[in-house]
Amino acid sequence: MDSSHYVQRAILQFVELMDFNMNKDQRDLRDKMFSPPPQPLSEKDFIQNKPVLKSLPFWTWLFMAAALLAIVLGMYSWYGELIQKEDSTAPFLAVTNREFSVFLWQFPQYIKVNAGKKMGYLPGFYGDKENLIVQEAEKNVSAPPDLLFLYHTWNRLLAPEYAKHPISSAEFEEFLQRLPEWIPSNWKAAPPEYVALVNSEGYKKIDNLETLTNDELPRIVRIAFQGWRNYYKAGPQINAFAPTIGQVKKFLENYPNYARNYWRNIAEIAGQPVAGLNYLSLLLIGMPNPGDKFPNDQLTSFLKAAMYNEDQAVTTVTKTSPPTQG
Repeated sequence: MDSSHYVQRAILQFVELMDFNMNKDQRDLRDKMFSPPPQPLSEKDFIQNKPVLKSLPFWTWLFMAAALLAIVLGMYSWYGELIQKEDSTAPFLAVTNREFSVFLWQFPQYIKVNAGKKMGYLPGFYGDKENLIVQEAEKNVSAPPDLLFLYHTWNRLLAPEYAKHPISSAEFEEFLQRLPEWIPSNWKAAPPEYVALVNSEGYKKIDNLETLTNDELPRIVRIAFQGWRNYYKAGPQINAFAPTIGQVKKFLENYPNYARNYWRNIAEIAGQPVAGLNYLSLLLIGMPNPGDKFPNDQLTSFLKAAMYNEDQAVTTVTKTSPPTQG
C-alpha cells in the first residue's frame, strides 16, 4: 500500500473519533454548517389552487359593492355642492338659462338648434327647437367661457340700450305661446303686476304694450320679445337693411356702446364671427359722404338688428303721431 492510503484511513479514524466524542447538539450544529444550501423555490410553489377572491362569501361581495357605490355617490354629491358654491360666489358663472336665452335671441347664431355640434352644448336648451327647457330655466347656464364673456359684454353694453319698438297684443300672445317660459306659472320671479296682466289677459285690450310700466311688462320680457320677433318675423328685412353712413353715425350718437372701439377686438367666438377689426372701419377715414351706403361687410348682425328696430320705432311713431296744427 502506498502512503496516501494510510493518510485517508487516519483521517476517517479521526472523524469517527471526533463524532464519538460530540454530544447531540454539537452534531446538529455540524450538520447544519456542512449541509448543502437549500434549493430555490420554483414557480409552482407560488401557484394557489383556489383564488382568494373566488373563495369570498357572497355577503362580502355585496358589502364591497355597496361601499363602492356609496363612495361614488358621495363624491358626486360633494362635486355638485362645490360647483353650486362656486356658482353662487362667482358672478361670471351666476347666469341663469332664462337670462342667457334673452342674450341668444340677440345672437341667434349661438342658439343650440343652430350649432354644428350639439352634444354637451347648452344642456338647458333643446337641440331640435329654439326654446330653453322650462324646468331648467332658473338653473345656472352651462356654456363655454368665451360665450359667457360675450353674454356679459352684451349685458353690460347693449342690453341697457334697448330701442323701444311697438308691441302689439296679437304678437305678444303668439310670443307667450312660442316661449312658454315667460308665462307666469313658469316664472316664479315674475312681478305681481305682470302676473295679473297675463293671467287676466288684460294685454289683449292694449294696442301697444310698450307703453306699460316696467312692473307690468319687465324689461327682460321686452328684450326677449324683440329678439324673438327679429328672429321669426323680421329676419329678411334686417338682412336687407342698408343704412347710409349718415344713419350709422347718428345711431352711434344715440347708442354709443355700439361703437367700434368696444367691439373691434372681438372677432370670433365659438367659431362664429362677432365683429373684428373691419367693424365700422370706414369711420376711421376723414370725411365720408353721409349719403353713401355703409359697406355691408363692416356691419354686424346685432348692429343691423338694432338699427332696424330703431328705424321701425321712429317710423311707427311718425305714422301714429297727430298732425301738427298750422
